[in-house]
Amino acid sequence: MPGAGRHNGDPRGRPEKRRTVPEAAEPTPGVAITRHDRARPTAPIRTAGALALLLLLPLAGCDRVTDETPDRVRTGVDELDLTVTGRPTPGSLTTTERVLARLRAHDAAGLAGLAGKTGDPKTAAERWVARWSAAARHPATADFAQGEKEATVDIHFPGEPAPLSLLLLPEDENDPYADRYVVVLEENA
Repeated sequence: MPGAGRHNGDPRGRPEKRRTVPEAAEPTPGVAITRHDRARPTAPIRTAGALALLLLLPLAGCDRVTDETPDRVRTGVDELDLTVTGRPTPGSLTTTERVLARLRAHDAAGLAGLAGKTGDPKTAAERWVARWSAAARHPATADFAQGEKEATVDIHFPGEPAPLSLLLLPEDENDPYADRYVVVLEENA
């Protein structure tokens, strides 16, 4: 007979253990019932709260700039074909590359932003863009001559009879050795 020797349907033949659940205690008069004594389903509430937190957590840093594009790519200097002679400082080389990138992009406003505070940089930048933007699309050689505080750069383009001469002055006159430069746009347009 199938199932012979089995107790209460246990396939291994062991007797079934019965578990008893204690009944809830009656509240004692005058004693407050704590929240642990109440039977409430808290798991769904906790799960919903955790999900809401997980959904809102990525939005917490959205106001920060998270652009990890290298500076050379973002400013356009990565596309330049520039040969350097002389001994530029990192600041004078960076300023020269940015000038060439702004010329190459026909960006007079960006070039004016690299200029010093003398004269009318917007008008001078427009003249420079009109004169040098076509040449800036070709390979160039930049010859750096470092002065005590300023730097001069002669940029030679193939097919151009005269070089583009840049005069780079310290951005902060009170700290001329900070290696941050502005370009003087008033000459050589």
